[in-house]
Amino acid sequence: MRDDPHRPAERIAAARALLADPWRPAETDPSLFLLIRRHAEVLDRWFTQRLGYRLVVDADTARLTKSGHLPHDRPLRTRTGRPFTGREYVALTLVLAATAAGPDRISLRDLVLQFRSAAADAGITLDGGSAERRTLVTALRWLIERGVVRELDRSVAAYESDGRSDALLEIRNDRLLMLHTPALVGAESAAELIERSTDPGGRAALRRRLVEDPVLYADDVSAEDWAELRRRVGEEVRFLDEMFGLRIEARAEGLAAIDVDGGLSDIVFPRSGTTAHVALLLLAALRDHHRDGADQKALDDEVGHLVGRYGRFWRKDAVADPTALRQEAVELLRAMGLVAVDAAGIVRPKPAAARFAPAVVVDDEDDDPPMMLL
Repeated sequence: MRDDPHRPAERIAAARALLADPWRPAETDPSLFLLIRRHAEVLDRWFTQRLGYRLVVDADTARLTKSGHLPHDRPLRTRTGRPFTGREYVALTLVLAATAAGPDRISLRDLVLQFRSAAADAGITLDGGSAERRTLVTALRWLIERGVVRELDRSVAAYESDGRSDALLEIRNDRLLMLHTPALVGAESAAELIERSTDPGGRAALRRRLVEDPVLYADDVSAEDWAELRRRVGEEVRFLDEMFGLRIEARAEGLAAIDVDGGLSDIVFPRSGTTAHVALLLLAALRDHHRDGADQKALDDEVGHLVGRYGRFWRKDAVADPTALRQEAVELLRAMGLVAVDAAGIVRPKPAAARFAPAVVVDDEDDDPPMMLL
């Protein structure tokens, strides 16, 4: 029997979806989940053998557990897109500890008691104040959005403003167990956690860097690893095209995995919006005038010049705080692998910055925002 000609495209779509979002409950996108289940055997082999990841697919949940290289700029986020704070990470950990192997239904009041008990066991002091309640609700909402917790009667939201409010929750213990990263379970200290999460290196480690980072520069890895990667770049081209439809662009300075169709990256650049426009123009200024690096004053001067020229087209809150705007723009460029920031805060353009040469066109000086052409 002939192979289905649609299979390669289906496998790429499923693998891309898992790489972009490793948590895929069936109710979020039933057709995508069915696609993942249909190709689970091949996907598991790909992720395990080629990237050292682990794929688990059960009746209604697909979970890709990543290990090794995990970029620091991809935190957990709230529903509004705000990164989790340290307190919210602690709250989420305590909720997981409080509900592990517990009943599948629990009142919010009982969960709060178990949450505080878990905190006490960990030597963490809680005050029961409004800030603590908001932090707990943020953690619970994150679990609710992923189908790990379900509100059966009333909502957890009321607990933010009223510590006496209650709700009935359903806990999916099977999904709860899938959230944990097995390699980190049982670690007894922060140092041990860091040690266990450190990428051990090797061929799979380099491949992980290619699919998780925008660019892999030669000076990001050892000379031996770089020579080995360049020697077998043909194999990497085949693997990443087969798995994700990515194209490898090789230069003397490094390799980039190009997502031709878009949608795989969690950060799109260039794009519309004030921060992205400023980042693109600031990158051009760095490349043209600060190849050896720019300190904060030089960057603030550049941003001030851009605000003076184009500020009327940009967000008012961003224009009112140029320092924060500069920080946002630099962080975006750093996350895209286009600049490096050293310990002294000096920002230097990296080789991939040469790909971007924007020209600003304003059709109507009075009405239309500037259009960035590359």
